[in-house]
Amino acid sequence: MNFDEFWKDCTSSEKDLFQKSCRRLLKSTFIVRDKDEENKKAYYFIAKRPEPFSTYLGYIGFDVVVDRDNGVIMLSNCADMAESGRLQSNRMALKKIESVVLCCLWTLYADRIRSGNLSQAILISVVDLNFELEKYEVKELIDNKKLITDILTLFSRFNLVDVKGKIGDADCMIRLYPSLAFALNAEEFIRFAEVTRKRMLEKGGEDEQDTEELSDGENDEDSINLSDGEDEEGQDNDADEADE
Repeated sequence: MNFDEFWKDCTSSEKDLFQKSCRRLLKSTFIVRDKDEENKKAYYFIAKRPEPFSTYLGYIGFDVVVDRDNGVIMLSNCADMAESGRLQSNRMALKKIESVVLCCLWTLYADRIRSGNLSQAILISVVDLNFELEKYEVKELIDNKKLITDILTLFSRFNLVDVKGKIGDADCMIRLYPSLAFALNAEEFIRFAEVTRKRMLEKGGEDEQDTEELSDGENDEDSINLSDGEDEEGQDNDADEADE
């Protein structure tokens, strides 16, 4: 069935959910099944028939990847839309300080999975995060509530984490979502972590940002699988209102 036939067979409510789900993916890159009811609804709707979404979003260079084991749907670059067979990059460039936090969150998530924690919710404390941050010797991050809050808010936007409570409070917890495993794969993470740590040690944690795209090569280590969403910003506001 082609897309026109799919669309013709959709009810008005299905068309509305299709549009909202596409905007959600463009805004957040990831849909995580176990985050909340809205995400769960979008997840099952897409997972049931991902092909129309891949077709529709393929026109602007994206594909939809469904991982049913982890309950994650990801918006990825579409290889066959790239020039000369190279993947077009719409990956987000992180500041060095943000890169360090991502490395630590990825490590903590992987450790919990390896230790057999397969429950729906993987929670860590700010103390757990600070312990990992100490390994990178970034003193300006340790106990810096505002900076940590800003970085975690950024990652929350992409459904990588969720902060339960207020940073600095004793009962504050950070929920780690399985989407973290897709922001960086294991191979990318090793390279990403090694380069990030080296640069942090050499530059003393200088808060600089790489603006090069992934395909430019030299700064690949600071690019991750997140759509920056700037081109869709105006549409996202409409999507937020609709979702609410």
